[in-house]
Amino acid sequence: MNDAFFHRDGDRLVPTVATRGPWDLRFQHGGPPTALLTAALLAQAGERFRLARVTADFLRPVPIAPLRVEVERPAVGRSVQRATATLHADRPVLRLQALFIRDRPGAETPPEALALSAEPWPAPESCAPFVFPFFAWDEGYHRGVDMRLAGGAWGRTPARFWAQPTLPLVAGEPTAPEAQVVLLADAESGMGPPLDPDTHTFANPDLTVLFTRRPAAGWLGFDLRAAAGGAGAGVAAAGIRDERGPFGVSAQTLVMAARS
Repeated sequence: MNDAFFHRDGDRLVPTVATRGPWDLRFQHGGPPTALLTAALLAQAGERFRLARVTADFLRPVPIAPLRVEVERPAVGRSVQRATATLHADRPVLRLQALFIRDRPGAETPPEALALSAEPWPAPESCAPFVFPFFAWDEGYHRGVDMRLAGGAWGRTPARFWAQPTLPLVAGEPTAPEAQVVLLADAESGMGPPLDPDTHTFANPDLTVLFTRRPAAGWLGFDLRAAAGGAGAGVAAAGIRDERGPFGVSAQTLVMAARS
């Protein structure tokens, strides 16, 4: 069933084909499993703490197979809470560290301070739908998200995308806005690839997302930049916004490889 990215089966999470990534039929796109761990840590965070950072490290490709989430006891201070979660298949496949900051009133800069460009964004509904063209199969992650090209041209950066998932993360459960951000942020190198996807692959072994505030549910905007360094490494980064304005940034390290 493709009514969600995952189904809960006791203490296991069973992925659907909607989690499938672009590089191998057997493995997931990084967005859904990273969002799964983000949701697990949000559920155990202290009531007065909000998410400020997540950093995911992919220890190995995440299989399309039943998974188990392990959450470590958080380290809680007066102002900061640190937490770690690990995703297991037959062995650990993904580890995520989160930093939560105590939510308290304070001054804020204008939201435009996080914007990479001052150009106004078109409304999501006015932008044409976009489907990632480098998936070699019909079913996968690219069918579980709604992408809209909002500026620039796909295949190079700078570029802008509105995006939102069209499926819940876990069947029958609400998806937290922060988990939606992570689910989509892992696709930023696909929204703005550093090199031609017909000639190169660009898998990311990590993902970091920083939040200045809690995002709103709904459309999320990614203002993208990406580059390859010529020695097998690349980087993709984005300023992230909701329909209220910018609220965060994200970045991925990329392992670049020529297609055989």
